[in-house]
Amino acid sequence: MDYCTGWFEGWWADCCMAHDGDYAAQVLKALADSRLGECVSHALPAIAAGSPVATALFGGLSAFIGFGMYKAVRIFGGKYYRAAASPTPAAKSEVK
Repeated sequence: MDYCTGWFEGWWADCCMAHDGDYAAQVLKALADSRLGECVSHALPAIAAGSPVATALFGGLSAFIGFGMYKAVRIFGGKYYRAAASPTPAAKSEVK
Protein backbone atom coordinates (compact mmCIF):
# COMPACT_ATOMS: atom_id res chain seq x y z
CA MET A 1 0.00 0.00 0.00
CA ASP A 2 1.16 3.50 -0.74
CA TYR A 3 0.62 5.31 2.54
CA CYS A 4 2.83 8.25 1.66
CA THR A 5 0.95 9.18 -1.51
CA GLY A 6 3.15 11.22 -3.82
CA TRP A 7 6.18 10.62 -1.60
CA PHE A 8 8.43 7.62 -1.08
CA GLU A 9 7.98 5.32 1.91
CA GLY A 10 10.76 6.25 4.32
CA TRP A 11 11.29 5.70 8.01
CA TRP A 12 8.15 7.82 8.49
CA ALA A 13 5.80 5.34 6.73
CA ASP A 14 4.00 4.61 10.02
CA CYS A 15 3.21 8.34 10.25
CA CYS A 16 1.67 8.26 6.77
CA MET A 17 -0.38 5.20 7.70
CA ALA A 18 -1.73 7.00 10.79
CA HIS A 19 -2.49 10.05 8.63
CA ASP A 20 -4.45 7.89 6.19
CA GLY A 21 -6.35 6.49 9.17
CA ASP A 22 -7.12 10.00 10.39
CA TYR A 23 -8.49 10.90 6.97
CA ALA A 24 -10.59 7.70 6.87
CA ALA A 25 -11.96 8.49 10.34
CA GLN A 26 -12.65 12.06 9.16
CA VAL A 27 -10.55 13.61 11.90
CA LEU A 28 -10.55 17.36 11.28
CA LYS A 29 -8.21 17.80 8.29
CA ALA A 30 -6.09 20.51 9.91
CA LEU A 31 -5.55 18.28 12.96
CA ALA A 32 -4.75 15.20 10.86
CA ASP A 33 -2.25 17.17 8.80
CA SER A 34 -0.65 18.65 11.90
CA ARG A 35 -0.30 15.18 13.41
CA LEU A 36 1.45 13.98 10.26
CA GLY A 37 3.93 16.84 10.37
CA GLU A 38 4.67 16.27 14.06
CA CYS A 39 5.02 12.51 13.66
CA VAL A 40 7.41 12.77 10.70
CA SER A 41 9.40 15.51 12.44
CA HIS A 42 10.08 13.17 15.36
CA ALA A 43 10.57 9.94 13.39
CA LEU A 44 14.06 8.50 13.28
CA PRO A 45 15.42 5.57 11.28
CA ALA A 46 16.73 2.54 13.17
CA ILE A 47 20.29 3.48 12.19
CA ALA A 48 20.11 6.55 14.43
CA ALA A 49 19.38 4.54 17.58
CA GLY A 50 22.03 5.05 20.22
CA SER A 51 24.12 7.51 18.24
CA PRO A 52 23.89 11.16 19.27
CA VAL A 53 25.48 12.29 16.00
CA ALA A 54 23.11 10.21 13.84
CA THR A 55 20.16 11.31 15.97
CA ALA A 56 21.07 14.96 15.45
CA LEU A 57 21.62 14.45 11.71
CA PHE A 58 18.46 12.48 11.07
CA GLY A 59 16.49 14.56 13.54
CA GLY A 60 17.20 17.67 11.49
CA LEU A 61 16.36 15.85 8.28
CA SER A 62 13.12 14.50 9.76
CA ALA A 63 12.10 17.97 10.91
CA PHE A 64 12.71 19.33 7.40
CA ILE A 65 10.77 16.49 5.75
CA GLY A 66 7.96 16.76 8.32
CA PHE A 67 7.52 20.45 7.61
CA GLY A 68 7.49 19.80 3.85
CA MET A 69 4.99 16.98 4.12
CA TYR A 70 2.76 19.08 6.37
CA LYS A 71 2.74 21.92 3.82
CA ALA A 72 2.08 19.48 0.96
CA VAL A 73 -0.95 17.85 2.59
CA ARG A 74 -2.33 21.24 3.64
CA ILE A 75 -2.16 22.41 0.02
CA PHE A 76 -2.85 19.23 -1.97
CA GLY A 77 -4.56 16.83 0.47
CA GLY A 78 -8.12 18.09 0.10
CA LYS A 79 -9.16 15.68 -2.65
CA TYR A 80 -7.80 12.72 -0.66
CA TYR A 81 -9.61 13.88 2.46
CA ARG A 82 -12.89 14.20 0.55
CA ALA A 83 -12.39 10.81 -1.14
CA ALA A 84 -11.76 9.15 2.24
CA ALA A 85 -15.17 10.44 3.37
CA SER A 86 -16.93 9.05 0.32
CA PRO A 87 -18.53 5.63 0.70
CA THR A 88 -18.32 4.89 -3.03
CA PRO A 89 -15.34 3.06 -4.54
CA ALA A 90 -15.69 5.22 -7.68
CA ALA A 91 -14.94 8.38 -5.71
CA LYS A 92 -11.89 6.78 -4.10
CA SER A 93 -10.51 5.60 -7.44
CA GLU A 94 -10.90 9.13 -8.81
CA VAL A 95 -7.92 10.40 -6.79
CA LYS A 96 -5.45 7.75 -8.00
